Amino acid sequence: MPVYNNVFLRNTPNGAQINPNVLATVGPLIAVEVSVPAALAEKLTRENKPIPQPKSGWALIDTGATHSCVDDNVISQLGVNPISRAKIHGSAGAHEVNVFPAHLRFPAIPNFEIDFAAALGVNIRAQQFNNQPIIALLGRDVLSRCVFVYNGPLGIYTLAF
Repeated sequence: MPVYNNVFLRNTPNGAQINPNVLATVGPLIAVEVSVPAALAEKLTRENKPIPQPKSGWALIDTGATHSCVDDNVISQLGVNPISRAKIHGSAGAHEVNVFPAHLRFPAIPNFEIDFAAALGVNIRAQQFNNQPIIALLGRDVLSRCVFVYNGPLGIYTLAF
């Protein structure tokens, strides 16, 4: 079972120290690459068309999200067309969003990738950490297959698959 531990550090005169405030402020983030789903990559290959390069950024682990989401602008830039629409209920109230197939890869976790048949397209591009955008939300559809430990006092989280 792959285990990923994330600790946010701050530089001090005594060296790097854990900074629990970062986890509380920005939330549990993990590096992610969003790319075209496997079926579309295979289709493009068969047609001798180039496969768009993945988009890199952060994924925020969101225990409040029923379904995982991708930034609608990011997935559209990859040339992925929506497959349907879905009604969601979020902080902005109820509204409809596009649903996209998507592929997510997590560079910090060897051999861990998810090919989503349906990820919700949402506008999250205004959120950033260290000049990198948040481009995906990992919802309970992913967390239902994991062990997730959020240790606020220490400022660390663990994700095990």
